[in-house]
Amino acid sequence: MICPRCAKEISDTETLCPYCMQEINKNLEFNDFKEDGFVQIRAKENANDAEIQNYKPRYFDISEYNIFVIAIIFVLAISVFTVFALRYMQKRSVVNEYIPKYVSTEPATTEPVTEVETTIENTVKNLSIKNLYGSWKPIGQEEKKYNALPYYTITEGGYIQENYGSIIVKGSYKDLSEKDEHGVYFSIDSALKGAYDFEVEGNDNDGYTLTLINRANGSVYMFESSKAQMKTLGTISGYRVDRNLIGTWYTKDKKKAYKFVKNGRLKRVSNNTTTYAVYTVDNRNEMIIKYMKEDIKTVTINYKLSSNGKKVVINNVEYFKKKK
Repeated sequence: MICPRCAKEISDTETLCPYCMQEINKNLEFNDFKEDGFVQIRAKENANDAEIQNYKPRYFDISEYNIFVIAIIFVLAISVFTVFALRYMQKRSVVNEYIPKYVSTEPATTEPVTEVETTIENTVKNLSIKNLYGSWKPIGQEEKKYNALPYYTITEGGYIQENYGSIIVKGSYKDLSEKDEHGVYFSIDSALKGAYDFEVEGNDNDGYTLTLINRANGSVYMFESSKAQMKTLGTISGYRVDRNLIGTWYTKDKKKAYKFVKNGRLKRVSNNTTTYAVYTVDNRNEMIIKYMKEDIKTVTINYKLSSNGKKVVINNVEYFKKKK
């Protein structure tokens, strides 16, 4: 005979199924076959009820409630997986993404102040906005008077970048040219921000000169084609680091960041500006930072680490440590 619960074949003399412990009712007659997963049974004691009936084994019996619970668990599992996947992708956003991809700007690790060539020379040949593509160095400023000069790099795609000492500022530009009038608008947090008429003269052999005339006040700026340079400071003599600071720290909106390195260097990102600097700390929760613009700048800032080491307050701004 067949057990009505587990549908396994058992002895006709059994009163208890040895597989599922189902009590066997002798008043029922069990046929030795199944149809569409159901056992066929016939009642012995009542002739009126002696019609063949379908009996659903209990291991097939899943209530609508159980199906609903299983569906909810499945949906929650998919949701949790999606949230963790999105958070992982978001965490891959690092400080380096703030730096334009068309310029290699990572400073050298040598001790003395050095200059690093970061872009190619200007090779303008036609009369259009493309005349501006390349790197430009200001004319008329005495290099001996300044330790660093601002270099501007203009590329296809509407990008402009200023290299000034150990500071990088990125921005954009828009072509304002009409017929024979050459115009450009620079959107960058530097002295060049605004609308200008421009003219480029020269050749590949002797180089090119760029003249910018500010449309608002008539100021004239002169540049020559060059190679953009970036200053790199040597570490501070006898520098000390706080090991709890080592790593990358972000504000909640990810618009500002500090990256402290154990060799006494740091990188600060604030919106469109990246500053490479060197630092040392003392026992008063103060930090001395040196960077370069037209000359070497020194600033002292306060910092305070949280007890769990996951937050630092620098000049009253909260930064949170990037998880490894």
